[in-house]
Amino acid sequence: MVSYEQEYFTSEGYDEYYDFPAHVIRVDRIISMTNPRSVLDIGCAYGYIVRRLLDRGVYAVGLDISKWCEVQAKRIIPGHFIRHDLTKPLPFNDKVFDLLYCVGVLEHISESEIDRIMFEFERVARQRMFQIAFPSYPDASKTSGHICLHNPEWWINRMPFQSWLFAEDRGIENGCLWYYKG
Repeated sequence: MVSYEQEYFTSEGYDEYYDFPAHVIRVDRIISMTNPRSVLDIGCAYGYIVRRLLDRGVYAVGLDISKWCEVQAKRIIPGHFIRHDLTKPLPFNDKVFDLLYCVGVLEHISESEIDRIMFEFERVARQRMFQIAFPSYPDASKTSGHICLHNPEWWINRMPFQSWLFAEDRGIENGCLWYYKG
């Protein structure tokens, strides 16, 4: 089992995790596509997307399973981070967020949990944006912790309505192939 703690963010999963320039482009895309007043960032890591959303006047909360990320987020997004395991119900009321943003997380979750997690995502947010590694991605099966690799159609069938799925391997900041399930 993969540990999403310090080693993952400093050597195993990344050479180094920092506020990538892509975060600016991703926040621009979030705002231009959905115009949210509030965002829940699932798998937020240190909270850079949350920080940039807050700086743009969008209320945002980051959620991650990692204790290491929690420590980092306390200095980057104080008061806007929750450490939480997605296999448990989300600690929010129904439809409390305009948007749930989830990049690079679901492929790390057991297939048996996906439908229940999607139900929770639909429960807490009006819209959702996903990016998921697909089997066609270069080295997807070799990347640490990828245990749920399926094609875009498999994911679209599980996504709630009012959800976007980014379906390219070049990254949200470089591509524009989005599926919308409305």
